[in-house]
Amino acid sequence: MRKIYFICLLFICNGILAQKKDKLYPVTMYEKIWQERNSDARLKIIKIIWLEDSTFEDPSASVKGITAFNNVINEFYKKYPDAVLTSGPKIVKDNYVSWDWKIQDSKNKLIMGGREFARLNGKGQISKIISFWNKDATLSEDDVLKNLEADNLKVVEKYFESLFKTKDINAIASLIEDGAVYNQATGLPYGGTYKGFEEWTKMFAKSAEFFDYQIEKEPVYFSDTSKNEVIVYFTINCKAKKSGKALSMPVSEHFDLKNGKIMGITPFYFDTKQFAEFLKSKK
Repeated sequence: MRKIYFICLLFICNGILAQKKDKLYPVTMYEKIWQERNSDARLKIIKIIWLEDSTFEDPSASVKGITAFNNVINEFYKKYPDAVLTSGPKIVKDNYVSWDWKIQDSKNKLIMGGREFARLNGKGQISKIISFWNKDATLSEDDVLKNLEADNLKVVEKYFESLFKTKDINAIASLIEDGAVYNQATGLPYGGTYKGFEEWTKMFAKSAEFFDYQIEKEPVYFSDTSKNEVIVYFTINCKAKKSGKALSMPVSEHFDLKNGKIMGITPFYFDTKQFAEFLKSKK
C-alpha cells in the first residue's frame, strides 16, 4: 500500500513540474526573442507567444501588438548592439511569472538591470509584460569574478595565439603592462629576469638562437581570479639548432595580470636541467 501511495505522490509531483515547465514556455521564448538580433527571425518567434492585443511596458515604451514590440527591440539593439541578456530564477504564481534580469555589453560592463513581470493567458502566450528598471543594479560578486576570469583568459589566450601561431609581436606588445617581468630559469642559456617589453623581445631573440619550437598539445588554462592569476599547461616540441636533436617537454607558465594586462610570466619546465643540456648539446 505504501508503495502505491509513493507512486501516486511521484505522479502528482511530476505532473506539477510538467505544468510549471509548460507555463514557463512562453517566458523561455520571450527571453529567446530578446537574444535574437535579426529582426525578421525575431518576428517569427514573437508571433508564437505574442498577440495583437499583447502589451509591453517599460520606462522607455508602452506598445501593443506584434510589430510594435519587435520595433522596441530593434531600437534597443541600435543603441546597444553588443548587449547580452542574463536572467535569474523564475517565480510562478497562477498565471503570473516574475524574474530579475541584467544586460551587459561585450566587455561585461553592466548596461542596466531590473525585474520583469509577465501575465500569461494560459494558452502558451503572453498577455502583458511590465518591465521595471533598477537604477541601482550591480553585478554580484560571483558575476564580477566570472567576468574577471573570462577577461584574464582572453588576454592569455591572445598572448599564446600571437606568440605561437600568428607570430604577431605588436599584438603581444599590446597585452604587456609597462615594466612587466618575465622570469626565465637561470639554468637556461637565455635565463634571467627581463623587465619591460623591450627586454622581453631580447629574450625571445636570444632563445631563438638555440631552438625552433611549436606547440605539440594545445594549452590547458587554469585560473585563480582572487589572485588575478592564470596558469597554462602545454607541451612544446623543440629542435635544437646546434645538434639538430628534437625534444618534447611539458611546460607550465604562471601569468600575473592586472586591469587586463600581463604583469609577469614565470615558466616552469618539466626538467629544466634536461632542457638546458638539450639546448647546449652539439652534434
